[in-house]
Amino acid sequence: MRGGLPWLAVVCAVLFAALAVAMGVRHGSPLPGDGAAHAWALRHRPPVGQALARGITATGTGPWPYLIVVAAGLVAGRDTGERVRAVVYGLAVLVAGQLVRSGLMELFARARPNTADWATHASGFAFPSGHTTTSALTAGFVCWAVTRHLRAGLARTTCVIAVCWAVAVGLSRVYLGVHWASDVLGGWLLAGAWLGLCWWGLGRWLDVRMTGAGGAGGFVPGARWRAGAGAGAGAGAGAGLDGPAGAAGPEGRGNGDGDGTGRGRDLRPSAASDRPHDRSPDSAPPPDAARPSDSAPPSNSPPSGP
Repeated sequence: MRGGLPWLAVVCAVLFAALAVAMGVRHGSPLPGDGAAHAWALRHRPPVGQALARGITATGTGPWPYLIVVAAGLVAGRDTGERVRAVVYGLAVLVAGQLVRSGLMELFARARPNTADWATHASGFAFPSGHTTTSALTAGFVCWAVTRHLRAGLARTTCVIAVCWAVAVGLSRVYLGVHWASDVLGGWLLAGAWLGLCWWGLGRWLDVRMTGAGGAGGFVPGARWRAGAGAGAGAGAGAGLDGPAGAAGPEGRGNGDGDGTGRGRDLRPSAASDRPHDRSPDSAPPPDAARPSDSAPPSNSPPSGP
């Protein structure tokens, strides 16, 4: 999945740029399809529909997206440390995305539809839609969070609900007459590009931490199982051929280059080199040969004559 995230970011960014260029060429005037969508919304806005749309659009701004991100971050972790990191990362992605979106709105400075057509309050410029971008970023983080530890069926259901909510928030902006349809489309594309870039950057950062932790022993988020495997291999590497791990060698350590099976090379000096006086019988030198003058018995025979 992570390998496709750069492509998601690139595709969404290219489409967003094309949409922005088309809008710039027309000097912010409605693009093809904007007028038709706006006119349809004006003809189909009964009081009940307006009340429902206002309720949906209210969840795309204010404290609601941030509370949803915090709740999703708490679900994403298995312990307190993982939960805190997930919450901080989710809020950072959301806040940074909001800053990017605000900068783009000021840059393009596109006018909203006629205020006489508004069915709710709105402020600022139109492109890209702020409610749409915020809800899409939130839904994307929710999808990432629930797919980490929840059961597959529950995770899929949550992802569908989150995506439908983000789509409903975007459509409600057009239905209430405060955005053009292209504003909403730009918000979805911007959110997709930003989420893809952030998840790809997180993956790259984790890869670097994984590589660095192999030599420096640093902390790697989410890699606790790797630490457990390394501990088992280290115990085997610290054992010599003559005994269990930790007992090899006069200094209390093995050679450290075993294969993880509990059999490393024993680098202790041999007993013969430690105690030269304590040699086995096989290695002792042969006794000196007896000299004839010392060991020959005296002769009883008379000396021979001349």
